[in-house]
Amino acid sequence: MNIKLIAVDLDGTLLNDKQEISVKTKQALQKASKMGIKIVPCSGRPFPGIKDYLNELDLKDSTQYVVAFNGALVLNSQGKAIVEELLSYNDFIFFEKIADKLQANFHIEVRDKFITLDHFINYYLSRESWLTRMPIEVSELKDISEDIKFTKAMFSGSPAEMKSIYHNLSEEIFERYNVATSDKTLIEINSKHASKGNALKELAKKLNLKEDEVMIFGDQTNDISMFDVPGFYKVAMGNAVSEIKKRANFITKTNNEDGIAYALRRLVFNE
Repeated sequence: MNIKLIAVDLDGTLLNDKQEISVKTKQALQKASKMGIKIVPCSGRPFPGIKDYLNELDLKDSTQYVVAFNGALVLNSQGKAIVEELLSYNDFIFFEKIADKLQANFHIEVRDKFITLDHFINYYLSRESWLTRMPIEVSELKDISEDIKFTKAMFSGSPAEMKSIYHNLSEEIFERYNVATSDKTLIEINSKHASKGNALKELAKKLNLKEDEVMIFGDQTNDISMFDVPGFYKVAMGNAVSEIKKRANFITKTNNEDGIAYALRRLVFNE
């Protein structure tokens, strides 16, 4: 197996349930990096919420990359955008009307902060702010610029609230946008062309890599776009949802059992 790029989701994949990279996983990825394999974190998180893990894995030079905001941006380790698929003011107004109708907590992400019209900040948005190292800006509709470009729209709330809202979203939303979930408390909406799978395909092209030289790791439904790329070698975490496992070439151990390290030893290092 001639793998030249390894793409890893963060939550539930690279990170254990303590939000840490285990020692064995870190050692395995650093070994792969020293073999010349690109290690690319792929997440729904913004760049500030990924950068610390790049540093922890010692992936600091400008030839290292991340896929952020579920594929809306591909950036190098210095934060320079390589691929962009953004949303506009008209999209913001469209989502705000849906949020008002469904009585949902709604916010958007730009590159360095969350913006919301909600004056009550719920626990779930506060948690995202902490996880991603990004501040929350409470704004008024009149202050939202018509020139705004943003990476992702999100609804947040309890698992029960999100389940209800998801089932009440119209077919038009699914036709016009890429709707995904990385957590039971979030619904994430990107440009139709923004997905982890499309972003990785674009990055691979820019690096002159073939699809069968890319290995991916994931566990949640926002990873499905990666698992639907025919040529990628697909590894599902042991804790992955069934939609991911049924698309996988290999099912490894869970994120709490060093699943990435186990798969790399078996598939890449031939140990």
